[in-house]
Amino acid sequence: MIKENSFAFILNPVSSGGKSLKFWKTFEPLLHKHKIDFTFRQTKNSGDAILLTYELIQEGYKKIIAVGGDGTLHQVANGILLQENISSKEISLGLIPMGTGNDFANFWKLPNQNDQIIHLLQNNKTVLQDAIKVSFLTQKKTAYIISMGGCGFDSHVAVKAHYQKMKGNGGKLVYLRCLATSLFSYKAQQVSVIEDGSELTGKIFSVAIGNNHSNGGGIKQCPDATMNDGKLNITVISDISIPQILFNLKGLFTGSFTKHHKVKTFSGTNAIIKCDGENILELDGEPYYNLPAEVTIIPSCLKVLLPLN
Repeated sequence: MIKENSFAFILNPVSSGGKSLKFWKTFEPLLHKHKIDFTFRQTKNSGDAILLTYELIQEGYKKIIAVGGDGTLHQVANGILLQENISSKEISLGLIPMGTGNDFANFWKLPNQNDQIIHLLQNNKTVLQDAIKVSFLTQKKTAYIISMGGCGFDSHVAVKAHYQKMKGNGGKLVYLRCLATSLFSYKAQQVSVIEDGSELTGKIFSVAIGNNHSNGGGIKQCPDATMNDGKLNITVISDISIPQILFNLKGLFTGSFTKHHKVKTFSGTNAIIKCDGENILELDGEPYYNLPAEVTIIPSCLKVLLPLN
C-alpha cells in the first residue's frame, strides 16, 4: 500500500554522542500533536539505514527522513538511489541535522528547531538535486556521494572518526582530534585522477570530490560546487607540508586556498581515481575501500525536502 501522506523517520541513536535520540524524545510528541502520520525506525549497526530504507520503500513510504548527521543521510539516500522498485524522483528525502559537520543541512538551510521542522514536514516543498555515482572498478559495487567524498587525507581522517563513532565517541571535538592527529600521521600517497580526459598523477595530499562545496563543518574544499548544477567538482592538493597547511587554514574555510600553487581544481562530468597507497575512498564521511573507482555526476536524481524560506 502506498503511503503518500505518511513520513518514515530513520534515526541514528549515536549521532553526535546521542544528540539525535535526545531530540526524538521531545519531537515525537509534536508529531502526534500536529496529527502527522509517521513510522519510526532506529539503526543498531553500521549500514542499517540502507536496509531500513529498502524496507520502508517496499512498505509504500515515499517520504523518508534521516535523523542524524551526514553519514546517516548518506545511507538513507543510498537506500533510495540503489533500490529499483520505483524512481528515486518519486521519493522525498528529508534530514533533521543532528551530526557533527551538517554540511548538507547548511547548504540547503535545513532547520533543527522543532517548530521549523514541523512546518517543513507540513509544507512539502522539494528540490531535485544531483548525486555522484561511484563505481568501484575491481568489484561489482556501486554507491553514491550526496554531499562530498574524497581520498588521501580526507579518507584517513574519515576512517579514524568512523572507528570513534562505532565506539560511541561522537561529536565535533572527537572529529577535530582525529583531524589534528592525522595531520602528523598521514603521508602523501601516489594518486592518479583522470577527469574528462585530463590526467593528474603524483604525490597527493588529498582529493576532494564535491557535489557540495564544503565538508567537515564548513571546510570549503570545492568552493565552486553546488548540488544542483549538473557538474562534478574535484579539488586536488599536491604533497604539502604541515606549516603550509596551517598557514592556509583560514583559506580552507573561505575557499581561497584553491589559489595556492599546489592546489588544482577540475569541473566536469566523470573521473577515474586510482591510489597506490591507502586504498580508501570516503563518501560523505563514510569509509569505503577498493579503489580505483569511477565517479560520475547524475543530475537531478534525488528529491529533497526543503523549508519554505
